[in-house]
Amino acid sequence: MLARMRLVVIAAVAVASVSCWHHHPPNESAGGGLATLRVDNRNWQNVDIQVLHRGIQSHLGSVNASAVTEIVFPKYLLSDLGEVELIAHAIGTPYTIRTQVIVLKPGTEVRWTLETDLSRSSIAVY
Repeated sequence: MLARMRLVVIAAVAVASVSCWHHHPPNESAGGGLATLRVDNRNWQNVDIQVLHRGIQSHLGSVNASAVTEIVFPKYLLSDLGEVELIAHAIGTPYTIRTQVIVLKPGTEVRWTLETDLSRSSIAVY
C-alpha cells in the first residue's frame, strides 16, 4: 500500500513538473534580430524614406536636412526573401531616387548616404 502511494505521489509530481514547463524563444542579442537603416542626409532638404515591398510602398521615416537618422525595419519586411527597394524623396522638390533590390535578413545593417544631388547617393549593405 505504501509503495503504491509513493508511486502515485511521484506520478503527480512528474505531471505537475511537465505542466509548469514553458518554452521560451532564444533571446535575440541587441540588434541581432533587427535590420536597421542608417541614413546620412547630406542634402539641403528634409527627405522622406519609403520602402517598396511586394509591390506595396510604405513610409519608413523622415530625415532632416544635414542629419543622420537610424530607422529599424519592421519585422514583416524580413519575411519571405526580404527583398525591398528603398525610395528617398526630397520634400518640396520633384527629386526622388530608388535603390536596387536589397535583401534584408535579421542583423542586416543598411547605410544610405544621400548627397545634395540625390543621383550621386550611395548605399552599402552589411
